[in-house]
Amino acid sequence: MRMRAWTAVLVFGLGLALVAGTALAQPPGGRGGQRGPGGPFGFAPGGGMGVQFLLRSEKIQKELELTDDQKAQLQKISEQAREKMREAFQSGQRDPQRFRQLQEETNKAIENVLLPHQQKRLNQIQLQLGGIAAAVEREEVRKELGISEDQLAKIREARDKVREELRGQRPQQGERPDPAQMRERFREMRQKVEEAVLGQLTEEQKKKWNDMIGEKIDIDFSELFPAPAGGPGGPGGPGARRGGGNRGA
Repeated sequence: MRMRAWTAVLVFGLGLALVAGTALAQPPGGRGGQRGPGGPFGFAPGGGMGVQFLLRSEKIQKELELTDDQKAQLQKISEQAREKMREAFQSGQRDPQRFRQLQEETNKAIENVLLPHQQKRLNQIQLQLGGIAAAVEREEVRKELGISEDQLAKIREARDKVREELRGQRPQQGERPDPAQMRERFREMRQKVEEAVLGQLTEEQKKKWNDMIGEKIDIDFSELFPAPAGGPGGPGGPGARRGGGNRGA
């Protein structure tokens, strides 16, 4: 029961982060940070989910057709990145630029393991699962879609309106939310904010967005979360307990 409640809270928390414009992922100093791999909580600076966060999903591994050798290499990269991040936290180095540097190094290492078509598909999945509301905070996405400053202001206004509506929907203290109900609520929230953001785009921009995210991948967000004491691990297979080397950076 505790594990089910934990999963439900995490899924709902992810829903709040995504539909609120991934506020947790915003780099200090303003919106629209540069693209990078997943941060300490699995989100990418500027919005969206980091690739390390995604690569621990078996479904995504199969979608990319990763070989056993690639999985082993990615597992090693994840462990090294996690250790470097842990050292930075323990040393008191909370400089955002330092974390960004570590993330960029990890992203480059992952790109060196993946084949071009695998990297392209991973980028599509990252955009798709992160959603348009998060993606527009990335400068290169806005440039690709041709989003004007006026459009961006309207998009953020629509997203902020949803954020206000969601403030009272968080699980109450002591409440044991049902995972199925929380997943359904998350889907409803995500659909609402996606429709609000897409409503500010032109038909041509919508077509470009669909091209950027590629074929839809059907995945439950709860699959991306490990349980507190174990669960699905990184690109190497089944997870280990906390500190065992299979939790994403």
